[in-house]
Amino acid sequence: MHCDSLNYQYEVDKKDIAYIVSVVEAYDHLAVVRTLDQGRGLIELLISPDYIDDVNELIENLKKEIPIRRIN
Repeated sequence: MHCDSLNYQYEVDKKDIAYIVSVVEAYDHLAVVRTLDQGRGLIELLISPDYIDDVNELIENLKKEIPIRRIN
């Protein structure tokens, strides 16, 4: 784990990974999305501590549209 970022892992439907990546990338510098295991729908967000509240709000809004569950 990087000391300058927070790493949150999520389990999502694998068909939603591209959507999540595009939404997160639409916000400059909010977070970086890494696919850990596409087959299992595991992704990781690398988040600057300055943007943690914004990312949490974005995730809560995404949960209204798609199933997404934090796993760490």
